[in-house]
Amino acid sequence: MSEKALIIKELTVKYDSIIALDNISFKLNSPFFTVVMGPNGAGKSTLIKAILGLVRIAKGEIKVYGKDPFKDKDEVKKMTGYVPQVININIHVPITVEEVVGMGIISKMPPPRFLTKKHRRKINEALELVGLTELKDKLFTELSGGQRQRVLIARALVREPKLLILDEPFSMLDFEIKCEIAGLLYQLHKELNIDILLVAHELSPCITYEPTVILLNKKIYAVGLARQVLRLENLKKAYPGVTEVPSGVILGEDHA
Repeated sequence: MSEKALIIKELTVKYDSIIALDNISFKLNSPFFTVVMGPNGAGKSTLIKAILGLVRIAKGEIKVYGKDPFKDKDEVKKMTGYVPQVININIHVPITVEEVVGMGIISKMPPPRFLTKKHRRKINEALELVGLTELKDKLFTELSGGQRQRVLIARALVREPKLLILDEPFSMLDFEIKCEIAGLLYQLHKELNIDILLVAHELSPCITYEPTVILLNKKIYAVGLARQVLRLENLKKAYPGVTEVPSGVILGEDHA
């Protein structure tokens, strides 16, 4: 039986007088594998922050497995794992893969914070899930872009979340690696029964897994499977300057 895992109702978020999200609503029933796509400045990252209770909302309602991320912050935090863009991680700090993944545990602990043998077993299990067990003693800075993304996914998995939220997980990766990361996320979704919500500029690495697609540009323009959402009439509304060419549609920043 499906569960209403994520409910967004009439949500508006403003930064001073600038509207980032304009009265958006959608529901996702568990299990879901969902991609939020839209142009730069569409409010994709703001949506993530709102779901995690990290930005103030002007109006509306958010429920994560029945919990309010603002009133029930600790409960929502326990149920969600967050994977930021690789670009947000300081790659100049000399820290090992094991230590990066361990941050997912330490962040939940009161002081004094240190990793026990039990914690290290959980770290190994998370690294095994992303195929990087043999790299646990390597410096994070020595890894490739795809390996770093896997480490950040492991850092979120070590918290044993019900919902995994990822901000641009394909950023700055070669297409082949993007497809590998998409395949890993789908495997985690199916094998661990984790709900996946990711924001991305491009859908192509995920298209074979038939995700639910949310087309966003401050407003919601369509929700459904790719073949239902990526229609010219929807893309023209969500993307400024859409251009039709014989082989497809140019969206300005991206291609569909």
